[in-house]
Amino acid sequence: MSAVTSLSQKVARLRGLEPLAYQTAYFLLQDEEAAAEATKVALLEISQHDGLNRDSPEQLRSLIKKLAIRAALVKPGAYMQSTKAVSWLN
Repeated sequence: MSAVTSLSQKVARLRGLEPLAYQTAYFLLQDEEAAAEATKVALLEISQHDGLNRDSPEQLRSLIKKLAIRAALVKPGAYMQSTKAVSWLN
């Protein structure tokens, strides 16, 4: 029964963080689809955070903002493209 309680608590915390993640991503991207995708990435990442059930709400809000910003600004393959762009300079 505690596993079910723990899972339901985790889901409740994630649902509570979702609007802030979306709001943060949308503010940066100004695009609903891209913001939704960044929100998914941030929520998946925070769902694997060990302290999800024990961290304070303030700590979780701070973390989800950071994760949403990173997800919004770092596009898939962006790192590869930036290293290719710099490699011809060397």
